[in-house]
Amino acid sequence: MSDRTDFLHPDYEPGEFDQVERHLRQALARDVQQVHPSHRLDTILHEAHEAGPVTATGGSGPRRWVMPLAAAAAVAAIIGGVWWSGQDDGGGVTPPVHTGPSVVPSETAPDLPTTAPTSPPSTATSSATGGPVTTQPVSLPVYFVGPIGDDKPTYKLFRDFIRDDLPSDASPVEKAKAALVLAINAQPYSNTDGYLQPWSGQTIGSVTVTDGLITIDLANSGNPDAAVTPEIQRLAVQELVWTAQAAIQQTLPVRFEVAGASTKLFGSISTDQTFTRPGKDELWKDVAPVWITSPARDQVVPAAKPVVVQGLAIVFEATINWELKRGSTQVATGHAMASIGAPMQGQYSIGLGKLSAGSYTVSVRELSPKDGSVSAEKSVSFAVK
Repeated sequence: MSDRTDFLHPDYEPGEFDQVERHLRQALARDVQQVHPSHRLDTILHEAHEAGPVTATGGSGPRRWVMPLAAAAAVAAIIGGVWWSGQDDGGGVTPPVHTGPSVVPSETAPDLPTTAPTSPPSTATSSATGGPVTTQPVSLPVYFVGPIGDDKPTYKLFRDFIRDDLPSDASPVEKAKAALVLAINAQPYSNTDGYLQPWSGQTIGSVTVTDGLITIDLANSGNPDAAVTPEIQRLAVQELVWTAQAAIQQTLPVRFEVAGASTKLFGSISTDQTFTRPGKDELWKDVAPVWITSPARDQVVPAAKPVVVQGLAIVFEATINWELKRGSTQVATGHAMASIGAPMQGQYSIGLGKLSAGSYTVSVRELSPKDGSVSAEKSVSFAVK
C-alpha cells in the first residue's frame, strides 16, 4: 500500500476530480443566483385546476416544471455527497464517529439475498422459559478481517450480511450478540474470501448497552497465535467494535470485559479503554478500499431485471475498474467513478444491464496510480435466473 500514502498525507493536494467537483458546485451556485421566480400563484392555481387531478406519472402540461427541478435537486444531492452508500445497507459515506448515541443509518440490512423464497416465521421452544418463541430469518451486518488484494497481503475490514434465525421481537442487544457470534466464526468464508479467524476459540458472553456504552464479555483474551501481527490484532478488536455498533444502530464506544480479569486482548491491547470507529476521513485505517454491497454473496437476480453493482470505495481519484465473468469467460469490463476520492469513502454504481441466465462473478478493483497493478480488489459471485 505504499503507493497510497501520497494522497493520504495531510499535505495532499486535490486531484482533477476534486477540482471538477468544485467547478460543478460553483456552476450550480451561479445558476441558482440567476433564478428570480415571479409571483404567479393565482395563475398556477388556475392552471392546476384546469389540468385536473394529478396522475401517478406526475400530471400533465402545467406540472412539467417539476421534473427539471427534481433533476437539478438530484444532481445537487449527488455532488454534495448527501447519500451514504451502505456502511450497512449498500449505501454511501460513513458519518462521523461520536461518543454519544448517534444513529448509524447505513447499518440497516437490505432485503435478504436468498436462493429460494424467504422462509416464513417459525415456532421454536425457548430454553429459558420453555414456552413457544416465533423466529424469523434476519440479515445481520457482520465484519471480518480479510485481504484487500495486495501481494503482501494487507488486511482490512469487510462487511457481509449474514442470515440468522432470531426471535421476531429480538432487541438490538440480542441482534448484537448474534452478530458478534457470527463475526468470531469466519471459517465459512475463509476459502472463498480469505477472511482470517483471529478469534479462534473465543466465546461471546453477555452484551449490554448502558450509560451510552456497549460492553462485550469475552470468555478469553484471544490467542496471539491466531492473530499473529499487531495490526491483525488491532483489526480483530475493531471487527467486533464495528459489528456491535452496526447491530444496535449506534456508534457508541465499546468496552471489553474478559473472564479471569485479563487486562490485555491478545496480550498486547489494554482493555482499560473504550474503542470506536475512526472518523469519516480516517476510515481507510480500518475498512478495505473496495466493498461490493450489491449484489450480495450468492444472490439470485431475476433474468428480467437489470443488474446493478453497488459498493463503497476509498480509492485514488475516485476511480475503480471492474470485470464481469461468466465462469472463466470474461463478459465485460469497464471503469466507474465513486462519489468522492480517498481518503474519504464514496459510493459507486455500475449498471450491467440485463444478463442471460447463468452464474457470474463481478470483480471491482483499484489500480495503482504508480504502475497500474491491482492494489485492492473485491469479488462477489451471483446468479441470474
